[in-house]
Amino acid sequence: MFDTLPAGIVVQDPDGKIIVVNPAAERILGLSLDQMLGLTSIDPRWRAMREDGSDFAGNDHPAMQALRTGLAVHDIVMGIFNPQSGNHTWIHTEATPIQAATGELLGVYSFFQDITERRRLEVRAQEYRIALQTSSDGFWVTDIQGRLLEANQAYSLASGYSQSELLDLHINDLDVLDKSSDVAQRMQRIMLLGHERFTSTHRARDGRPWPVEMVVSYSPMEGGRFFCFVRDLTEQQRSAELIWHQANFDRLTELPNRALFFDRLSRELSLARRSGKLVALLYADLDAFKPVNDQFGHAAGDLALQAVAARWQSCVRDTDTIARLGGDEFAIIAGNLDSAQEAAAIAEKLIQVLQTDIALSGGKHCRLGTSIGISLYPTNAVEMDFLLSLADDAMFACKARGKNAYGFSSVLADQTSDPGHWIHFQDAHLVGVAEIDAQHRQLVRLVNEINLDISAHASDTYIGKRFDELIDFTRHHFQTEHRYMETYHYPDITMHDHEHSKLSNDLQLIVDRKGRDGDFLVLQKVKDWLMGHIQNSDKALGLYLQQMGVR
Repeated sequence: MFDTLPAGIVVQDPDGKIIVVNPAAERILGLSLDQMLGLTSIDPRWRAMREDGSDFAGNDHPAMQALRTGLAVHDIVMGIFNPQSGNHTWIHTEATPIQAATGELLGVYSFFQDITERRRLEVRAQEYRIALQTSSDGFWVTDIQGRLLEANQAYSLASGYSQSELLDLHINDLDVLDKSSDVAQRMQRIMLLGHERFTSTHRARDGRPWPVEMVVSYSPMEGGRFFCFVRDLTEQQRSAELIWHQANFDRLTELPNRALFFDRLSRELSLARRSGKLVALLYADLDAFKPVNDQFGHAAGDLALQAVAARWQSCVRDTDTIARLGGDEFAIIAGNLDSAQEAAAIAEKLIQVLQTDIALSGGKHCRLGTSIGISLYPTNAVEMDFLLSLADDAMFACKARGKNAYGFSSVLADQTSDPGHWIHFQDAHLVGVAEIDAQHRQLVRLVNEINLDISAHASDTYIGKRFDELIDFTRHHFQTEHRYMETYHYPDITMHDHEHSKLSNDLQLIVDRKGRDGDFLVLQKVKDWLMGHIQNSDKALGLYLQQMGVR
């Protein structure tokens, strides 16, 4: 039993000298019996230490205490240097004096267990706990019912709840967006998958919502536990909103810029296509603006533009969009109209609010006018670029007639805006290789047909299939071009193939955003993408292939 016991046993005589050890003690301490015989607990070669890292003095060793006092010593944890591993072996030990029937002290035996691994896990767990409590990210532990069992200081600070208050709450008390049934379904999913990452919105103690990212993992221990890391996305959201605002709004006037203008126009056209209402596009250019810059300086011109933006915003509907397209050019989108007279009324207001002077710095004043051209969907055109072009033409006609007035485009959609021939494939688009030119014509035909389907109010499902056809044929076209480049050793094949890959991805992204951007904006992007590809990429390839004798 002495030899097979997994715990270590060391026996010392009345002088504290080791006289016998069992095999487990040799293994745990990293020394043989011969190496330990005659040593005492105060021998400096033991290099013992306490849990806090300080030296464990030999006289304080449990065996020496038991010899001095004649009393047993229990529950001592110490680390003893192990020469075999080069590290300290941690033991949990107790020492019991050996006494004769007469009371004479015959020696002491120490009984100890190797707790190195257990202590390592305990230290690691403590380190994790400290890290979790001091982490800048929030942390929860919940049971399978969703009751909070633990929450760290970071989540307490972010939510406004004290840590003790949080332990009285349920996930449903903190999650703003999810219903209790949704939370339960998500918990079931995490139990099956083991983990999940998602974003949500939590409710702070004062009722304030705040965005979070959750990383949740599940463990079946103790009846089931969810370990939830919670990252506050407030600053990240603010940064994203700021970046989005800077990308979509004019910094001087705080009006939507050209990018957001096309997005808003696409959405209004999509709504009008379904409702049968009109959309008016008003293109406005300021009259007498250049003299303000020339006479008073660009700072005064900036003040004038800001004043115009503020006045115009005050006289349009909340649903209308005023955008600054550049310089002193503006565009106004007015949707859900029943007649052209409603668009005329908006134009009259825009002109009227500029009839009073605009105050500049230093007590100076200026007065501006505006010329406004108006095009209507679907009366004048059904495509965004045509609508903008026609409104621009109507604006210049107003300026030619005397300025400070408005006028409608007289062009009808069926005259110049045939949806079936929106993109005109002309001789200037030919690259000189019959197969490639034929495929370019087919791409143009597909885009024109999609435009026709949109104008004919085809279903979203059908339009989606047509876009898929466009993507498939585009990939086929790129394979054709690659075959020619490989066959005739085109020197820029690597760069051209890389561009094809990027264009394919771009086209897929454009189409994938159809639900968010609207059919009209997606189609406009596809048109720009396609014609740019032909003009900027394939012209050079066609010229090379012709030089190689390809026709």
